[in-house]
Amino acid sequence: MTSFSRIVLPVATGTVVLTLLAGCSTSGTDSAGPSPSAPVTASASEAGTASAAPSETPTTPEEPSASPEATEAPGHNDADVSFAKMMIPHHLQAIDMAGLARTQAGDQWIRDLAAKIVEAQDPEIRTIKGWLDGWGEEPHPRDHAMPGMLSEAEIGKLAKADGSAFDRLFVTMMIKHHQGAIKMAEEERASGAFAEATALADTIVTTQAAEIKEMKAYLAKLK
Repeated sequence: MTSFSRIVLPVATGTVVLTLLAGCSTSGTDSAGPSPSAPVTASASEAGTASAAPSETPTTPEEPSASPEATEAPGHNDADVSFAKMMIPHHLQAIDMAGLARTQAGDQWIRDLAAKIVEAQDPEIRTIKGWLDGWGEEPHPRDHAMPGMLSEAEIGKLAKADGSAFDRLFVTMMIKHHQGAIKMAEEERASGAFAEATALADTIVTTQAAEIKEMKAYLAKLK
């Protein structure tokens, strides 16, 4: 009997253990705790949240991308082209007149004024030529009609003058020339779209208006 008990008891014990394990498994299924489907439901919710995030991603970069276009500086227009094409030959004539003053002026003040004109307008010509090259345009010829331009006869008369006669003629003609440049610059300021051109127009109006004032005061002293 003793040896039989020793053999049967472990078997019975193993059966009880299996039964208890089975019971635990069943009670775990019937318990009020979270069902095995709960983690699946949670992960599906998270997946839904994750999938919603990428759908918003395209809209986020699109909004800033519109900003540079909205704030982009405007290009050039017909007024800018017209201003640039006229201003080069206009400046070139002023430089020609200043060149005559270096050798024919009787007053040092006239020679100094001529040097100021060349110093201001020579770099402006190079700048404007750069714009026209970029736009595929060429400046007008020297004989193109524009405000303030002197005729060949007027330039010829200036070239023949000397001393104080040259000084008076130079100032009188340069006032007319400057007034024409200011008129074109004011038209550019009113109608131009290219920021660099309108800025140059501002400079021309300011600089040449000041020089006109000086030249008129000079003429008054000669009378």
